[in-house]
Amino acid sequence: MVVKENTRETTSAIQASKPTNKLEARRLWTVVFGDILVFIIFAVIGRQSHGEDTGLSAFLRVIWTALPFALSWFLIAPFMGAFRRELMNEPKQMARKTGQAWVAAWPLGVVLHFIFEQHLPTVVSALTFGLVTLVTNLVFLFVWRIPFAMTNHTKDTQASLAPRKK
Repeated sequence: MVVKENTRETTSAIQASKPTNKLEARRLWTVVFGDILVFIIFAVIGRQSHGEDTGLSAFLRVIWTALPFALSWFLIAPFMGAFRRELMNEPKQMARKTGQAWVAAWPLGVVLHFIFEQHLPTVVSALTFGLVTLVTNLVFLFVWRIPFAMTNHTKDTQASLAPRKK
């Protein structure tokens, strides 16, 4: 969807996320898969830190723990522009959009977590859990997404400098 604003065209975040070729499709699906892994890793570490099962026998419980955060991320982040094509090889833009999108998605993830767990937290535990969730997932998303964009940037730069085959 293209919107005219003050004689300039802007593209919606969803439209700008749609791949236009195989390379962009591969990068988009890689980011989606990596983001899913981030939330699973967060769930495993969280469950381990609370003495809960995390092995293969607890696979579904780990997924259930990760689900509220992944749902909130995938419901909100695309609309915040966190999957735009131009981010895939721009580390600074990737960091900025990732941070903005996680800050927007995080409150919903925390609320969904307590709903999924059918647990009404105290104010202190909600704040503590909320802050740990905010910071930890933000760091994990940065640790994954920024190097991904840096690698793509390097590959794209090398490809543009390589002699073209005739």
